[in-house]
Amino acid sequence: MVKTSSGMTVGRLAKKYGLSRSTLLYYDSIGLLSPAKHMKGEYRSYGAQDEKRLALICHYRKAGIPLKEIKVILDSPVSGITGVLEERLKELNAEIASLHEQREFISGILKSSPDVKSAQLDKAAWVEVLRSSGFSEKDMEDWHKAFERTHPDKHQQFLEYLHIPDDEIRLIRKWSAGPQRIQKIQKASERYMEIFYDFFSTLPRLGPGSSETTKRALAQVSGLPQKAQVLDVGCGTGLQTVTLCEETDFQVIAVDNWQVALDKMLLNVEKAGLTERITVQQGDMNELGYEPGSFDLIWSEGAIYLMGFENGISKWKEFLKPGGWIALSEMTWTADERPAEAAAFWNEGYPEMKSTVENIAILERQGFEVVKHFVIPQSDWWDVFYKQLQDSIPAFMEKHNRSAEAQTVVDCNEKEMEIMRKYHDSLGYVFYIARMK
Repeated sequence: MVKTSSGMTVGRLAKKYGLSRSTLLYYDSIGLLSPAKHMKGEYRSYGAQDEKRLALICHYRKAGIPLKEIKVILDSPVSGITGVLEERLKELNAEIASLHEQREFISGILKSSPDVKSAQLDKAAWVEVLRSSGFSEKDMEDWHKAFERTHPDKHQQFLEYLHIPDDEIRLIRKWSAGPQRIQKIQKASERYMEIFYDFFSTLPRLGPGSSETTKRALAQVSGLPQKAQVLDVGCGTGLQTVTLCEETDFQVIAVDNWQVALDKMLLNVEKAGLTERITVQQGDMNELGYEPGSFDLIWSEGAIYLMGFENGISKWKEFLKPGGWIALSEMTWTADERPAEAAAFWNEGYPEMKSTVENIAILERQGFEVVKHFVIPQSDWWDVFYKQLQDSIPAFMEKHNRSAEAQTVVDCNEKEMEIMRKYHDSLGYVFYIARMK
């Protein structure tokens, strides 16, 4: 694409401001930045005023202002900006106060336990350091809440440093987000997690998806060598892994940390006659341990949230060969509008969930070019996964004698189904297919 006498094309303008072409197309679709005119066909031509508006959009995005509010500022600068800035100021003040709390907390530990910097810490040792420094259970909880609220990625990394298992990290981060119901669950976390896993142990598929969606994403991947080396991270019961191999000549290593799911996967692989091409391994997705440049493609359906989107990509990309591909599905805000009820639910369940534009920006920042992204269809949620989940509830409750813990697990999943039924236009799984630049 080239610059024309009448303006600048979408590709050239996007490159100038370090954005993707799809970002500008999205801005156009929501009325945030529409080109001065459309050229012949679908080409857009951006003028000087359009570029000036984009520069302001980028400025406000760096300040953390949502796209919806940026539109208010730009369209009604006199009447709209005061309220937005006042609201942002309140947020910044709250963040500063939280940072002061964390500073005092860490300062207290270092003063009373000077050897903590050189200690080889795990979870038990860390808790003992805190207790010996005079911190109560509430002090510890308050610190985790502040850490999660202000720096969720760093909180994740800190918990990983203590060698805490993935499922427990997820639970800690849930109650750190603040809901009282989750805090109550945390006090009996071992029993809860046992029942939680049992709830999903009978399901053929552990999350929304389908063979058709796997094939659709796979069709966007090109240029792989014969017998390409593929890593499927968080493979679950391996239905997508089987589909990948049935459609290609891939050699796949499939990794998950839940042995119950892997046992089912082994049966699926054997049934499909793919035992020579699929290697099933139990392992931690945080510590995969493969040699750099081992794989042509990394695949992951609905699992990267356990690490956090950017954290996962930054760790996994080292295992890709030059020009390698990554294809993954991630829970995503698919519209600029975030309904309050849906936001409250997912801020509890997955506080790191981002928008499509934000996730594309993360992939680009990590050195990828996003070739395609799409929202998986509603049928992937309802026709198989949620239907099987609903059908399993009576037997699950009977097995656990209708205990309070079992009811909590059921309530959480029924609430999720209610939210996804009401607000499926605002969020869902998005498949991202990208190639290393």
